[in-house]
This record gives sequence, structure tokens and C-alpha cells, in this order.
Amino acid sequence: MKNVSLVSAAIAAALCLSAASPVAAQGSFKIGIIDMKRVFSEYYKTKDAEKSVNDGKEAAKKQLDERNAKYRDLIGKWQESQKLINDPAISEELRAQKKKEAEELSSEAKSLEREMAEFRQRREQQLQEQVTRVRKGILDEIKVLVERKAKDANYDLVFDKSGMGVNGVPFLLFSKDAVDFSQEIVGELNKDAPKEAAAAAPATPAPAPAPAKKK
Repeated sequence: MKNVSLVSAAIAAALCLSAASPVAAQGSFKIGIIDMKRVFSEYYKTKDAEKSVNDGKEAAKKQLDERNAKYRDLIGKWQESQKLINDPAISEELRAQKKKEAEELSSEAKSLEREMAEFRQRREQQLQEQVTRVRKGILDEIKVLVERKAKDANYDLVFDKSGMGVNGVPFLLFSKDAVDFSQEIVGELNKDAPKEAAAAAPATPAPAPAPAKKK
């Protein structure tokens, strides 16, 4: 099955959060920038969701392995029956008995093949639906917080700098005097994270010192 990655699917093309204000109409915009890819990947709920999906994959794999082991056992018994059927030294009575056993084993193996194929397809669909549902819920939660922060900070526009255009070019190439408030959003989202999730979160890099002024 395809390894569906929650993080790679989390890039929003752009967030335009409000219409231009009277200040913007006069030619002065206050622009904010958010890195949705970073915010999504660093949110503890995303990591929890990824773990849940991976646990589901492991459980499905275990169940398939158990069925595969039973399938191999059936094939082994069928092959043994075939050897006896083709053995000229056995009696016709035993040959007829082994033919019947081989047919039953073959029927059971084919039934198990269909069961495994249906199980694999069903679990793949369930996991994909889980990924889609959880991803949408997390992105909606992030978007609500971004909108609230943008309104509180009186931004006219907010752009997602991780978004890509249809031709593969970054949506935002340059923006003068724009404020990146991604870390503020990450901090707000993770403020109620469980202790173990907070401990596992990557440390926030310290800002680079400002260059010294020449005398």
C-alpha cells in the first residue's frame, strides 16, 4: 500500500484571510507569513495521528502475515498430496483419497487468497480515510488559529510560504517587511501537549544575533 505521509499532504496553497482594510486601500499593507508545512509537522496532534496510522499499518501487516502463514501451510499440504497422487506405488483407493484432499486444500487456499485481497483493500481504504479525516481536522484547527492571530495582529494578508504553485514554483518568492509568525502558532498549538509529546518536540533554534554596526 502506498505510504501515505501526513506531513507532505499538509501544504496549503495560500491563506488570504481578510479583505484589504482602509489602510491597505491607501497602499500600506501589513503582511504576515506562515509556514504551514512546518506548523503542521511540529504540531503534536500530527505526530499522534502519524503514530495511530503506523500502528494501524502494523496491526494490518500482522493479520496479513498470519493469513499468509496459513496459506503457505495449505500450499505445502497440497503439494504433498500431489506427490502421493503421482506416486505409482500407492493404491487406487489412497490415490482417490489424496485427490479429494488436494481439491479441498486447493479450494480452501483460493478462498483464503480472496479473503486476503479483500482484507488488504479494505484496510488500505480505511487507513486512507483515517488519514484524510485527521489531516483535514488538524488543518482546519490550524487555520482557525492563524485567522485569529492575523486579526489580533491586524494583518491585511497572510501567505503560506511553503505553498507551491501549479508549475512547481514557490507561491511566495519575496515579501518585503512581512512577519513570519509560524513559531508563535506552533507554540500556541503545543501549549497543552502531553509532557511526553512536549519532551519529544524539536527545540526551537535561537535567533541569529544581529550583525554588529561598523564604527
